[in-house]
Formats: sequence, C-alpha cells, structure tokens
Amino acid sequence: MSDKELIEKLGGVKAIAAALGYNYTTVHNWLTRGISRDAKIAHPEIFMQKEIEGVEHIDNYITEEA
Repeated sequence: MSDKELIEKLGGVKAIAAALGYNYTTVHNWLTRGISRDAKIAHPEIFMQKEIEGVEHIDNYITEEA
C-alpha cells in the first residue's frame, strides 16, 4: 500500500490535517513525498498499517478526552 493510498483511505488530506493538527500543506506534500518519518513514529496505529483493508477513516482513530 502506498502512502497516497493510505491518505485517501483515511479520508484525505483535509481530514488528516484537521484530526491530527498538521498544516494542510504538510499533509498534501505527503502525497508526493510520502508520509514523514516523524508522523509515522508519532502515530504508528494510523500510519504503520500493513493492509489497506484494515484502514478506517481517520476519525475512528481519534478519541476525545473528557
């Protein structure tokens, strides 16, 4: 699975940027440059999945603190 496929499956650039607090342009650049190593380390449960079938929308990975 490519990083571009993963980004699309997670809901796209805008959804990822909003959910994780990244700048839109930063996430958009991942489409061509690949997801940054730092982002993968910070969010392995989201960005280090092996099979695209198990990937859900980004909102399913973000939990609100009460």
